[in-house]
Amino acid sequence: MIDWIRGSRDAYVKLTDLKTETKNFFSHLSGYDTLRLILCKKAILVEGDSDELIIQKAYMNANGNKLPIEKGIDVISVGTAFLRFLEVAEKLNKPVAVVTDNDGDVSALETKYDNFIGLKIKPNISICYDTTIDSGALVLGKKNKPFNYNTLEPKILKENSTAILNKILGTAYATDDDLHKYMKANKTECALKIFETGEAIKFPKYILSAIT
Repeated sequence: MIDWIRGSRDAYVKLTDLKTETKNFFSHLSGYDTLRLILCKKAILVEGDSDELIIQKAYMNANGNKLPIEKGIDVISVGTAFLRFLEVAEKLNKPVAVVTDNDGDVSALETKYDNFIGLKIKPNISICYDTTIDSGALVLGKKNKPFNYNTLEPKILKENSTAILNKILGTAYATDDDLHKYMKANKTECALKIFETGEAIKFPKYILSAIT
């Protein structure tokens, strides 16, 4: 077990200084992602692999096709462990941006990150999310579950158009909702095609705020 997590210069944190749940989390982690957080100049934390590809592409578009890692910025997929990594980042004074969906409930998201926004905002930590709640008529499955218009893929479609995304993805859907269903069912494949495309594509403001 690693007892200390050391950052740049003289910044370090002892595992026993962390909350019990966070200490246990990092005690059982392989150490690779922890090392990435420590060694980078800045970390951008995302939930999954598809999010990671999208952030990489947005950064490349804004920085002459250079990957963020070329500038010491590491995009790290942390699943649902955002708060665990933020606890360490705060103690190490590591610059970190979190990119997260609002999932249709901005209030719940702001409650979750209460210690890092508003009056409690930290100079080295930014929580990047869309404050707009989008809705629509699409329902999914036999139970007619309402489609979540407030995740990364619908926000990208909103910023562009069905025609542009069809061209990038190699599809021919007639409506936004048809494309929504396709992108939801093929998240990683769609993210990879967006990452690899040479077509012009726009990204939501909350993503752009994370890469600056």
